[in-house]
Amino acid sequence: MKKVYIVGTGLGSMDYLHKKAIDLIESSDCLIGAKRMIESFSHLKKESYISINSMEIVNYIKTSSFACYSVLVSGDSGFYSMSKKLTEMLLEEKDIEIENIPAISSLQYFCSKLNLPWDNIHFISAHGRNTNIISNIMFNKTTFLLTGGDLRPENICKILTDKGLGNLKISVGENLSYENEKIIEDSAENILHLKFDSLCVMIIHNNEALDYSQSLNSIRDEEFITGKVPMTKREVRSISISKLNLKRNSVIYDIGAGTGSVSIETALKLNDGLLYAIEKNKEAVNLIKQNIKKFKAFNIEVIEDKAPNGIENLPKPDSAFIGGSSGNLDEIINVLLKKNPEVNIVINTITLQSLNEALNCIEKYKLKDTEIINISVSKSKKVGSYNMMMGQNPIYVISGKGSGNN
Repeated sequence: MKKVYIVGTGLGSMDYLHKKAIDLIESSDCLIGAKRMIESFSHLKKESYISINSMEIVNYIKTSSFACYSVLVSGDSGFYSMSKKLTEMLLEEKDIEIENIPAISSLQYFCSKLNLPWDNIHFISAHGRNTNIISNIMFNKTTFLLTGGDLRPENICKILTDKGLGNLKISVGENLSYENEKIIEDSAENILHLKFDSLCVMIIHNNEALDYSQSLNSIRDEEFITGKVPMTKREVRSISISKLNLKRNSVIYDIGAGTGSVSIETALKLNDGLLYAIEKNKEAVNLIKQNIKKFKAFNIEVIEDKAPNGIENLPKPDSAFIGGSSGNLDEIINVLLKKNPEVNIVINTITLQSLNEALNCIEKYKLKDTEIINISVSKSKKVGSYNMMMGQNPIYVISGKGSGNN
């Protein structure tokens, strides 16, 4: 039985490597890891194998003859570490026993430097991952972020500033635990003009973060900023959104977004997702932007164009709401199905002609799980000493899903 220790080496400085980790490294027959980590223990004169590829490491351990290995991983082995994949692979090997050895993480160290508790901090990583930064910041007062790739602190602060969040307080930790360690705290709009090394972490402070529980309630129509642009009413909006089959990290299109009522209410349910509001009317686009600011729904991207134009280069949608197609319903559905053959589609129509067009598209594209609902809503209105029911226009809500064969 071979023994493998996956040892978190912490922040980088050996001053923060604890005695248990040092003892195991010293007692191992072979050290495995990145070159810079192996070099930190070159004085031990151990056999070594330089690699950060999990498959290569597993194959090396299986084929070599040593009894005890230490695989050195950066940071804490349980915090966005290579250890996760490596552990899963090694657990499949019956003749290998593994043990993860934790270390001080960059989260713990940085928070201690800022005198912040970290038990209520939301944390995400942009290191080698597709990370939805805006949605995470919207719903959390304190967000810790491991930067990486093109998402360095200055780039992230540019994104925040472009979204109207340039006033947020940002804490940046650069080269933590090293002699050239630097900690800067300032607004996003100021930090975007600075340059940082690749070894950085951030904490984004958003004292006006949204309470996610508000997404459980529908928004009253009178709360929206409206003009002469048509708006999907509250009851129809609630039913239509329920048909989108939302997940917290969904990518949603709202095509023909109007005032943005569906966009806003949907986006507030996506605490790790994105919504693209596509609208051709300039007055409507301005209303959407005003409502985004009012409701702090910064995870909405507004595309001023006539669909299907403007959606070709967007990320693959999980669901699409079509509130207005300007006569292009067939072309829109065709593009949606090319981007995601299993996309969920919800269509609102008022006229019988639009309903007929939607039915033809269902047949043409062989949508499955289709459902057609007719909604007639009446609301009471005070007239003198009496209450009268005032009817709204009947709406058809058509929903379906791509068959996956497009």
